[in-house]
Amino acid sequence: MLGEVGTLTIGLALITSLYVPLAVIWSIRRSDPRWMRSGWNGVYATAALLGLGLLLLLFAFLSDHFEIRYVAQNSTRRLPFYLKVSAIWAGQEGSLLLWSFIQALFLLILVARPSVKARPLVPWASVILGGVTVFFVGVTLFLSNPFVPLEAVPADGQGLNPLLRHPGMIFHPPTLYLGYVGLAVPFALAMASLITGRVDEWTRIARRWTLVAWLFLGLGLFLGARWAYDVLGWGGYWGWDPVENAGLMPWFTATALLHGAVMQEERKGFRVWNMVMVILSFVLVLFGTFTTRSGLIQSVHAFGRSLLGHYFLAFIGLTLVGSFALVFRHRSLLRGNSSSEGLFSREGAFLITLVLFITLTVSVFVGSTLPTITDVISHRRFEAGPEWFDRVTGPQFGLMVLVLALCPLLGRSAQALRRLRSRGWPALVGAIIVAGGAALAGFTGWTSLVGFALAGLAGGTAVAEIAWDVVGRSRRKGESLLQALQYQVSHHRRRYGGYLVHFGLVLVVIGIIGTRLHTVETELVLAPGEEGYVGRYVLVFEDLRQEPAADHVRTEARIAAYRDREYLTTLTPRIDAYSHQTVGVPALRSGWREDLYVVLAAYSPTAVTLKVFINPLATFLWLGGLVLLAGGTVAVWPSAKEEVRLPLVEAKRHRVRNTAAAVVVLALLIAAGVSMWGPGHGASAQRVGRPLPGQPAPGFTLTLLDGNTISLADLNGRVAVLNFWATACPSCEEELPTMQSIWEEYQGRGVILLGVALQEDESIVRNAADRYGLTYPLALDIGERVSTAYGITGVPETFVIDSKGNVAFVHIGPVTAEELMGELEGLLGE
Repeated sequence: MLGEVGTLTIGLALITSLYVPLAVIWSIRRSDPRWMRSGWNGVYATAALLGLGLLLLLFAFLSDHFEIRYVAQNSTRRLPFYLKVSAIWAGQEGSLLLWSFIQALFLLILVARPSVKARPLVPWASVILGGVTVFFVGVTLFLSNPFVPLEAVPADGQGLNPLLRHPGMIFHPPTLYLGYVGLAVPFALAMASLITGRVDEWTRIARRWTLVAWLFLGLGLFLGARWAYDVLGWGGYWGWDPVENAGLMPWFTATALLHGAVMQEERKGFRVWNMVMVILSFVLVLFGTFTTRSGLIQSVHAFGRSLLGHYFLAFIGLTLVGSFALVFRHRSLLRGNSSSEGLFSREGAFLITLVLFITLTVSVFVGSTLPTITDVISHRRFEAGPEWFDRVTGPQFGLMVLVLALCPLLGRSAQALRRLRSRGWPALVGAIIVAGGAALAGFTGWTSLVGFALAGLAGGTAVAEIAWDVVGRSRRKGESLLQALQYQVSHHRRRYGGYLVHFGLVLVVIGIIGTRLHTVETELVLAPGEEGYVGRYVLVFEDLRQEPAADHVRTEARIAAYRDREYLTTLTPRIDAYSHQTVGVPALRSGWREDLYVVLAAYSPTAVTLKVFINPLATFLWLGGLVLLAGGTVAVWPSAKEEVRLPLVEAKRHRVRNTAAAVVVLALLIAAGVSMWGPGHGASAQRVGRPLPGQPAPGFTLTLLDGNTISLADLNGRVAVLNFWATACPSCEEELPTMQSIWEEYQGRGVILLGVALQEDESIVRNAADRYGLTYPLALDIGERVSTAYGITGVPETFVIDSKGNVAFVHIGPVTAEELMGELEGLLGE
């Protein structure tokens, strides 16, 4: 019954969405506003019906309606509540329903309360967006319906893909879809401007729409990269996969559109550029959907092969032909200001920026589609791997950063050189500081140093431009620097948001240079207690633990990590074995200089195989992403100048927009924060670390069973053996006779053997001593102070301390008499 109601809801939404463009076109032709209002009522109905469809699907997941195929494929009875919510968009059918709802919701926002300047464009824009909504709702209903029933109802579902249980992947699809769908609105406004002849107005109206879409698309890419870093276990965050690239390409063109719109507003230029960019942005969104859902382009992130690809390909063709036909027909309207200031000017820098974004987009598009094209044409597949993309796009990114540094310093062509000379020195200082600091930190190589210098150049420019403005106003108005900064930001949000975006991009570039050019990768095979060396790090395999979880078996390796012989943390990479899939979860220890990234590749009863990555400057990548998104948020927020210009009748609407902007900010920070600091990193830190051989033994004082006390100082230059154990540990009890034999053999030679019992009642320890005939000193570690000082994570563990008070040997797990005797003989013979 629920499935039939859900299908009926989507069917009604298709009817109402089809009514919208028909009613609006009829209203335009008849000049009858009643049909316009009726068509827009259809928008409300479509959004409400699709929202109801989503609620029904959510109810199906929460109530375990496994008679619905989509629910049975992506949920189980034991799945947590929050994962059942995210399972709505875990598969193709649910994600298309979510996309359709967002499409209808954005159309509703556009037509609900349009601004005075937007009103002439909204009717035709609603026709275009209504047509897009019809396509997505129709595809959902006829080709990808999430309410299709099963003939045989299973007792339980198959469960959510384990890879999708990371916070980054929970938020990644919705934010990506918000960005994708958001780019349809500027496209519709641009086409409407051509139809109505108002080509100079659409960029200003569409700017905030474009910025919001750019923000969410960037956040989606950021969350996806973080998910890959935390979950996939290959040590990286961006593999140049076609589905990853599908989100990157429209983000490039949207960035170009934002830059071109500035020139169109200021100089009535770049009209053709902007029209091409807005068309490409929307078409690339459709291409990304085609890539993900067709199965024709191979990707580890794509859904399976389906018939959807043919329909999306046809829709892409229709969009390209229709939009460029409109551009050609109204090409006379796009002739802008013919006067050019030359390349060595601010306008020239903007032009170079647009060209670079186009070449980057083309490069990524070619690399993404070339394997499929060559396979179809010659049956010999050319694979464009990460190295190919890095080699092709790297120089373009470098030139982009250079332009990023120079653009704010340039004005009109006549003033450009003088302005560059007078205000360019902070950029040079920034380049010297960043490149010099990188060289001193050991990041050498001319490619790296050039990249760091360019990043410093751009960062120095961004900081200096803010400083010039703030200091200048402070001197002119007699304000404090903080007051001047507050005024500048509140009255020039777009400019200062842009500076913040540029600075965030600089941090991202630093992170990319470190992780792409200086990553160290190695493989270690370690037995229990064995050490492995990776750069400055020492990794000690402590033990392997296996325990059942709700729907899988977890196998976890405990790895103590040391740097320069100082304890850092205990990492716990693991392998989760589900009934249909095995998933590795890497462990991560992040720092400002580098990340230590450990993957449990394989294990056996006697050893584990670890893949270890040292990723320098990775933290700058994530920090830069947050700064970049914060800058975009500042730019999208209404400025104080806009508030002054608002009529009183729009004051209430302006407050609503401010509230909406605050919600956007909160959503960005929460989603990015969960991705950055949420679960899934796999690392856990101990309070202190286990001392390594050669390090001083931690001091201790213990009370023996006979009432006497013993401390490290009491050893008086003697060799000592500390054995940490517990009666509840079978391995410990098996080891007790070994310890007794060592005591009997070496007691007369001055060796002290001390058994330290953890978390035990004194009577239980005495019973064990009587049962095994133990005569060596035994003590209780009340409060676990000594075991904590020695970094004990499990028992048994044994430490051999030499006559100088230093740790000589460490044994994690049971130790044989032969091993101990060999070590003691060596120490006593020194």
